[in-house]
Amino acid sequence: MKRFLSVLGGLALLGAAAAWAGPIPEAQQSTLGFLSFDLPAEQTGAFEVTFDATPLADKIDAFTGFAAAAPKIANDVAAMVRFNDAGAIDVRNGGSFRADRELGYSANKVYRMRMVIDVARKTYSVFVAPAGQPEVQLAANYAFRSQQSGVQALGKIVLAGFKNANGFFIGAHRVSGVSVKPASTQ
Repeated sequence: MKRFLSVLGGLALLGAAAAWAGPIPEAQQSTLGFLSFDLPAEQTGAFEVTFDATPLADKIDAFTGFAAAAPKIANDVAAMVRFNDAGAIDVRNGGSFRADRELGYSANKVYRMRMVIDVARKTYSVFVAPAGQPEVQLAANYAFRSQQSGVQALGKIVLAGFKNANGFFIGAHRVSGVSVKPASTQ
């Protein structure tokens, strides 16, 4: 794993990745199951990732998340933001999904997502800006998924889709414009 010294706002960050866009293709769509893509380097400290997420149908069950390795099951993903099958955006906090603020979604509308992830503390915050609207905070310092409380590094961005309660895959979501940078000290 590459480690280097990066200076951001006068503060030195060791082990943080420089600003990055890729290697996830410009636009990638979730499917039933998991798709994962490498981050530029394993992330062991605090980092920020931003991306555009577009649900391709209403009331889907699909998420974008971060994991140490390619997941086999959802329990393998440490931090995630989800378009849920009730029509809202929520976030994983330890053993359950929730949000500090209710935010619904609509099919084919773009939502700018920003996740500030602190691997060492096993916490993350999520901010969402619906197209043409200001950013709102959905989650503040949520805990990594319970099964990932011992993770030491995150190396994958994950897109996943699931069947609904009736056993049908309702729809996917598209992710584009992914960028990763050291977390801001502000």
